[in-house]
Amino acid sequence: MTDVQKEIEHLREIIDRIDEKLIEGLNDRAKIVLEIRDLKAKGGLPIYDPRREEEIFEKISAKNKGPLYDDALKGVYEAILHCMKDLES
Repeated sequence: MTDVQKEIEHLREIIDRIDEKLIEGLNDRAKIVLEIRDLKAKGGLPIYDPRREEEIFEKISAKNKGPLYDDALKGVYEAILHCMKDLES
C-alpha cells in the first residue's frame, strides 16, 4: 500500500467515525422530536410549526462556517426535517 493509499484509508476511517456520530446525533434528535410531538398532542397544539423550521434554517445558516454552502446545508436539513415528520410515535 502506498503512502497516498494509507492516507486515504486513514481519512476514510475518520469519515466513518464522523458518520457514526451523525447517526447517533440524528437518532437522539428523533427521540426529542417524538417527545415534543407527544407534548404538543397533550397540550392540544399543532404538530407542524413553519416558524420553527424557519428558525432552524436561520440558526444553521448563522452557525455554518463552511466549506458547505448555506443552500446545501439547508437541503440536508430539509431532508432531516422531512424524515422527522415521518416518524411514528
